[in-house]
This record gives sequence, C-alpha cells and structure tokens, in this order.
Amino acid sequence: MIGRQIAALRHASGLTQEQLAERAHVSVDVIRRLEQGQRRTARIATLHAIAAALDTKVSISFGDRVAAESTPHGRGHDENESSRSRGPETSDMNRRELLRLVTTATAVIGVSSANADIDRLTSPAPGRLGRAELADLAAFNKGLWARFVMAQAKADVALAAWDQIRRLTEALRRSQSTIVRRQLCTLSADVFQLAGELMFDANRYADAGHCYSLATTAAREAGAMDLWSCALTRLAYISVYEQRFADAVPLLELGRSLAHSGDSLMSAANWASAVLAQALAGLGDHAACERALEQAEQVQGLTQPGNGGWLRFDGSRLTEDRASCYVQQRRPDLAEPILLGLLRKQQSGRRRGIALVDLATVSAQRPDVLRLVSYGAAAVDHTRQTESGVVLRKLQILRSELAPFQRDPHVRNLDSEIAHLTVARH
Repeated sequence: MIGRQIAALRHASGLTQEQLAERAHVSVDVIRRLEQGQRRTARIATLHAIAAALDTKVSISFGDRVAAESTPHGRGHDENESSRSRGPETSDMNRRELLRLVTTATAVIGVSSANADIDRLTSPAPGRLGRAELADLAAFNKGLWARFVMAQAKADVALAAWDQIRRLTEALRRSQSTIVRRQLCTLSADVFQLAGELMFDANRYADAGHCYSLATTAAREAGAMDLWSCALTRLAYISVYEQRFADAVPLLELGRSLAHSGDSLMSAANWASAVLAQALAGLGDHAACERALEQAEQVQGLTQPGNGGWLRFDGSRLTEDRASCYVQQRRPDLAEPILLGLLRKQQSGRRRGIALVDLATVSAQRPDVLRLVSYGAAAVDHTRQTESGVVLRKLQILRSELAPFQRDPHVRNLDSEIAHLTVARH
C-alpha cells in the first residue's frame, strides 16, 4: 500500500527514483524495493524523509525536525546535563515530594482559614510577611511561569516550583494578617496550578488533579474568582484529555459562572468556553460546540486578557482549539487546512507536537496511510526530543485510529513505536 502511494506521488511530482532518493537522502535501492513491493517495511525516519521529499506540505510540516535516531533513546549527542537528570528515579522522587507538599499545604490552607481573625489578637511578630517579601514571592511565581512557557522540557522547572511551594506553605503556617493570608492563598493557588501543569505534562493526571483541586481551594479562600475559574478549567481539561467529556462539562460551566463574577477584563470565561467547546465536540453536540467557540472568540475584544501566568488565554490558540474540535467531530476537510497553516508558522514545544498528532488523526480519518505514518512518525520524534507527556497521551489515543490499517507493516511499526515510548516513559 505504501509502495504504491510513493510511486504515484513520485510520478505526479515528475521525479525519477534516483531524484527522489537524492532528495530524501536514502538509497535508490530502498525506493525501488518499496515501490515494487519487495520491501514491505522501512524505518519510520526513512518514510518520513521520503514523504517530505514528495510533498511540499509535508516538507514544510517537518522542516525543523532533529535527526536523532542514530543515538540511544532517540537523543542527539548534544544532550545536556538537565536532560540526563530526568530519569525515572528522579521523576519518582519529584512526584513523591510534590504529593507530600500537597498534603501539607492542604492542611495548612484549611487551618489558616479558621484563624482568619488571629491578626486582631496578636501584635506583629517574627515570621509575619511584609510588602517586600510578598512582592518577592509574587515575582518568583511570575518567573516560574515564564520559565515553564519557554522550557522545552517542562520538568526542568519542577525543583524551583517545589521550593516555592515550601516557602508559601511555611509562610501560611505562621500567624499572618487576613490581607497577607489571602495574598498567600492567591500565590499558592497560582503555583499549584503550575505544579499541576508539570504533572499534566508528565502524563500523571491523578497528581495533576490533586494540584488543581488544591488550587481551587486556595483560590476560594483568597476570594479570587478568576483564579478559581482557571483552576477548575485545568481540572476539567484532564477529563477532556482522557475523553471523559461528560465529566468535564459541569466543571467548565461552573468555571464560566465564577469568571463572570470576577474581572470582566480578564479572559477566564473565554478560556473555559474554549475548553467547553472541545468537550461538547467530543459529545457530538456540534451546535453547542459552535456556540462555545463563539463565546471563546469574544476574547479578541479584550485589551489585556491574560496575565502570562495562570491565565495565558489571549485568543492566539483559538485556531488550534477550532481545529481540535473539528478533529473530535471527525471533519478532516475542515481540520487539515487549519493544522497545516499552524505548522507553517514553525511552532515549537508541545503545541507543534499536538498539531502533528492531530494531522495524523486527520490522515487516518481520510484515510491517507502515507501521511498518517509520516505525521505520526514526526510526532513520535517530537515526543522523544521534548519528553512531553501531553503529546504522548495524544499518541496513545491515536493508536485507536491505527486499528483499521494494521495490515500495513508501516502502521504496525508506528504502533510499536508509540507502545515503546509509553513503556519507556513509565
């Protein structure tokens, strides 16, 4: 099947086998044997290179991939020290430490609310925070989000985030004024959303859920409606990613309601609507999905909708959200042009990985086996390079789309690659 597609595309492009081999940097014998059916399989990287040489859209999509398959575990020789430190043992230690911090912070935040009037009974004492210390803590939170957004491997931010959680929890242990306590709860809700994002990216959804739940509690204690709304949206997003769409809807509707009671200049309600659209698409309610997308698009009328931290929804991802809905609705004719346009922008990080998996899914829906294998291979490579659990989870979901094509050896090879990635990650 793949060989016939390669031959047809090569003829359509006006290329000889030698010219295609030169463009793809593979042996002409590989091209010849694939087209003649003498070779039923090839390395994913080889198929990826052939597809890129045959089709301009595909070559644009994969123009910046890193060839790393000749080194162990798909890594290049320039692997840095921080990458080497992210082994399974380190990951488990970070996880155990986070869960300990979550347990402690849950108790401390609950107790602090019961002592809300303690400031009227005590005089200023050592341990009470002033404006300068609170400003430093807030600046550190902001810096953490900036590092998280820029980091190719999100886990690199974990240790700094855990240290910040310890500082905030210790401050909440001590006697603070009501105003300071609320500010500390606000900062805690902020950093626990970041911790949840780190666990979500590591594909540890239960741990992420604990973090988001604690963030909702802290935001509620602080009376921060938009922060509370965003924590609920993140919590609901776990259900969307696990394709438990019905579980996500009530959380997202509550999130929108809270946001409407918050700052009208912020985009918390719009973000909740964007995620709600994906949940409704998964439930097959196309009309309600479209209404939710329209509500999300109202963010474009806001001057400064996000804050760069716990609320980053500014409308720049609306195109991706719409494409994701079309993929859920199995409408490849609408999804594919949007996704190809996104890849032409040379996106980096997990946004690129998500688009690659969505394109593989769209190719399966058409069906187009060559593009399915090509986009899937690129997503596998991307996941090896970034270690993104989010993209890995989407690849795991993609495996269900591969079932009708399992007679093709290249599809079986892709399925095996995804399975190997899953085992290696855990």
